[in-house]
Amino acid sequence: MSTLSEYRNRPHWSFSALNQFVNICSLQYAFQRVMKLQPSFTQPSLSFGTAFHRVCEWINLTRKDGCMPKKAEATDLFKTIWERQIQEDKRIKFDDKTPDDLSQQGQQMIGCLVDNLDPAEQVLTVNEAFAVPLVDASGESLEAPLIGEIDTVVEKDGRKTIIDWKTSGSRWPKQKAGLDMQPTAFLYGYQHTHGEIPDFRFDVIVKNAKPVMEQHLTSRTQDQFDRMVHLVRRVEKMIAAEHWLPSAQSFYCGGCGYQDACQAWHREASRVSVRLAA
Repeated sequence: MSTLSEYRNRPHWSFSALNQFVNICSLQYAFQRVMKLQPSFTQPSLSFGTAFHRVCEWINLTRKDGCMPKKAEATDLFKTIWERQIQEDKRIKFDDKTPDDLSQQGQQMIGCLVDNLDPAEQVLTVNEAFAVPLVDASGESLEAPLIGEIDTVVEKDGRKTIIDWKTSGSRWPKQKAGLDMQPTAFLYGYQHTHGEIPDFRFDVIVKNAKPVMEQHLTSRTQDQFDRMVHLVRRVEKMIAAEHWLPSAQSFYCGGCGYQDACQAWHREASRVSVRLAA
């Protein structure tokens, strides 16, 4: 089975790319994925999320082998991986919290996750990559496939569930999981790979003073898959026409590493050669 990095070697679509263009900032998409600009800094939340995700991988690989992970081992692993992540991501721009603050917070959040593991769940796969054609309601395939990597798939009482691990600064609104594009993309990929549509669940660790875990279960229908493919087709046309705009009031704007490029965007006279980016 190919890895996600191998699937990235050809033009493709991913949830993160589509979500960035549609919901975050289409100009940020252009800076990162078309113009290939380097951001001036890295947000701590991105590096923190990477370290958290790596520990979640270890936790679920341990469960897949039939063992329950020990809390102390998991929290110690976060501390080690976080220190390594700081060295790898040299442009992290720390603001209100220091690296040590985030290390302690991460260890507490990993401890919360371990405390809330369901021993009745059987872990089937961890980090399963997929690359599938995007097929519209009329049966026509788009040129670029959809790729992604599923965090883990579990089974309980005969029902399979895709789980995606998240960290969050606040509790999620009740409607968020139902509106989020990620379950649509990943369930679409799983259906094309396995011929079935499981449930999808976000396991969210909220960064409270005492972290708490939320679980948000959702599902998708074929009509929602068709809508996603139709959306991709429209976005491809917008990219070809260089129809991207800044999103100055976006929640993500303050932490964006392309702020200088954004401020100069309207003064750039030259056009870039557009191709579907990774």
